[in-house]
Amino acid sequence: MPEQATIISEQLRIDSPPRAWRLYAIAFAASLALYLATMAPGVLWQDSGLAQVRTIRRDLYGDLGLALSHPLYYVFAIAFQTLPFGESAFKTNLVSAVFGAVTVANVFLLLRLLTAGLRGAVVGAISVAVAHTFWQHCALAEVYTVTTALLTAELLCLLQYVRTGRDRWLAAMFLFNGLGISNHMFALLSLACWAVFVVWLLGTKRLRPSVVPLLLLAWACGAGLYLSMIGIEIAQGAGVGETLRSAVFGRSYMRNVMNLLLSRRQIVHSVLYLGLSFPTPVVLLVLPGLGSLRSGAVRPARIAIAALLAVHLVFAVRYDVPDQYTFFIPSLVLIGILIGLGADRFLRGRSAGWTVCLILGAMLPAAVYVPLPRVARAFHIPLGVSRGVPYRDEYAYFLHPWKTGYEGAWRFANEVREILPTGAVLVADSTTVRPIQYLQLTGRWHRDVTVWPPMPERDRPIRALTEQDLRGALSAGKIYVVSTEPGYSPAWLRDGYEFCPYGIVYRVCGRRPAAIP
Repeated sequence: MPEQATIISEQLRIDSPPRAWRLYAIAFAASLALYLATMAPGVLWQDSGLAQVRTIRRDLYGDLGLALSHPLYYVFAIAFQTLPFGESAFKTNLVSAVFGAVTVANVFLLLRLLTAGLRGAVVGAISVAVAHTFWQHCALAEVYTVTTALLTAELLCLLQYVRTGRDRWLAAMFLFNGLGISNHMFALLSLACWAVFVVWLLGTKRLRPSVVPLLLLAWACGAGLYLSMIGIEIAQGAGVGETLRSAVFGRSYMRNVMNLLLSRRQIVHSVLYLGLSFPTPVVLLVLPGLGSLRSGAVRPARIAIAALLAVHLVFAVRYDVPDQYTFFIPSLVLIGILIGLGADRFLRGRSAGWTVCLILGAMLPAAVYVPLPRVARAFHIPLGVSRGVPYRDEYAYFLHPWKTGYEGAWRFANEVREILPTGAVLVADSTTVRPIQYLQLTGRWHRDVTVWPPMPERDRPIRALTEQDLRGALSAGKIYVVSTEPGYSPAWLRDGYEFCPYGIVYRVCGRRPAAIP
């Protein structure tokens, strides 16, 4: 205990508030500069494009169920629209960059406080900042950097609670977790760890039972936005069971969330996802980082990092969805923290030259990513993308984490707008329709050109497009499709009609001749 008290005292001495906040500001500014330089400047495809569309429409619900509504993220995105510069899409992308920088600064401060040193904190923060999937989602309109900013804030509060014993830090931790629930259901995984921690505190009489209501209140305040949406759904007549399923799983992801089977494919993909984000020998510092969890000051906070990593990794590895790699993002941040702890342990007693080597090693992934698309294309490495999209080089788009100057979605939507005739009907898909919907919402799309699918509406799932819906346009020869690949246009249209190239899309030319028996 005397040794632990000495270490904590040294930490408090080194990190006086003014110095700690100066270092935090430097870490934040440096990472924000990186993300601003590499952030997409405008409208995007797929989920990122949907986020931009929902932001313009001030839509906190979406049409995929409550679990995929992410209301806190949209509160931030809508607030960013008040900035006096830039396109709406740019300002929505900016949310990810800012909260990504907050995450990196939080990691830096956490490691600084855990180790009472600077070198491990720098190595750990850099490792997180340039981890592929994390960096990629700092450059796009996505919810995940808000998740990691709140998760790392929870860890900072936990550390302060362990260091000081003050209940207000524990309450703040639960407040941030509640905010995390209002942003993404990822926070439920962390909440399970915090519940176990509180039970342990109560069992060892380190926490008074009278504090528990305060923790619940703090959590409810943070989660209030999401809880109120659940309550409104029920008050408006939705079934309790149906609403709770929507709140935990969304409309159609219950089977994926509850999946307990682990296939060889999932394991291989998981290893590849993690390797893509840490293509550097510095990742081996995770091992001494794990070893350091059993010793040193503030041991409960160190153990919590390992517990969170285990829970988040298990969830991501067996979560079988097309964008599985995105669900490793909290794990990437926690691995970066372990790298920082391992770096601090490794560098003790070693020269400054070793520090330079580890810092360069932490930055190495950024250099690895530069030739990666070219290498992957040369070796015909599949990316799991079933079709190409105009003005999007699939290898560069998915393997370069940066999106500096990328305007492919904008070019696509504008070109389609220019080539389609009056009265046309364009059949798109959930990837390519988003930049077009952005043009519609910003008044830059022809009103007499119809687009399918329509804008997402709460409690109104988009129904399948039928031949009857397009009867008039079919007879007039004014049906166009973005893609003729299976799954990206109705099967009846693809199988029953012929297509002719029409600029960057396709025109339905007429019925396909009946097969001769």
